[in-house]
Amino acid sequence: MNHAPPTTPVHEVMTQAPISVTPDTTVGELLALFDRHDFSAFPVTDREGVLRGIVAKLDVLRLFRPDERFRIPEFATIASTSVRDMMRPGVITLEPGDSIVGVGDLMVETRLRSLPVVERRSGLPVLVGIVSQGDLLRRLRFAIVDELQASGRGSHETG
Repeated sequence: MNHAPPTTPVHEVMTQAPISVTPDTTVGELLALFDRHDFSAFPVTDREGVLRGIVAKLDVLRLFRPDERFRIPEFATIASTSVRDMMRPGVITLEPGDSIVGVGDLMVETRLRSLPVVERRSGLPVLVGIVSQGDLLRRLRFAIVDELQASGRGSHETG
């Protein structure tokens, strides 16, 4: 068997050193990152790597909503808006030792596609990784295939 069971800790499936943005990142820069990486959200960190919030595509879309007079903000104004002005500071986080089964349950309950992984250092949440639904499903698929092959019920991997 090459793959651990679903009790695998998050640190074994997470993306280490994930791409993050700073509070000073502009919406123009953020949109380019969304295009380049096709992520649904980015963690927001300070210079020391402390997680300060999260910013998602929906947060950007909110900037394009008309005001009470049905006016849409100017594109130049939106492009120069900083992440600090739109990020969500309250972030659901994971720790490296959390079980992927528990993480999967949390993702189902919250409908979040990815979650930041932090280690507490001097009491502060330092970003060390990110785990996505795809990361979890990939590991669970491997665990299922391994178990079926070990029991003689599976002869090949589906993919």
